[in-house]
Amino acid sequence: MTDPKHSGNPIHVYLAGLLAWLIPGAGHWYLGQRNRGIAIFAAMMTTYLLGLYVGGLELIDPTNARIWYFAQILAGLPTILATILQDSNVKLGVGKGIDVGQVYTGIVGLLNLLCILHILFPTQSSETDDTHS
Repeated sequence: MTDPKHSGNPIHVYLAGLLAWLIPGAGHWYLGQRNRGIAIFAAMMTTYLLGLYVGGLELIDPTNARIWYFAQILAGLPTILATILQDSNVKLGVGKGIDVGQVYTGIVGLLNLLCILHILFPTQSSETDDTHS
């Protein structure tokens, strides 16, 4: 079923896009697509946290790894928190696979960009597909 928030006021769509950036899956949740929001959140946070575990917080590096950081920041709040924790000398993860961790966290950011675009520019079929979930 099409959610009235999605087809009505565009402010709701932009707010959903902002929520989707901050917390992956939150935009879909806000628009009433609960199952999709939960699935997006679970898949992305599992992958992101696995990347942090493998690579450690050092992989979030806006100075020396800018290209990766641009991809990672698309994951929103998780990257913001990891950047803050990095400055507080908290040690997280084993830190032996920074390259692998950067790929995992960067991919999450890019996938989240697709989810944000799905919210901002829905297709007719994508709105009706969620009626079965």
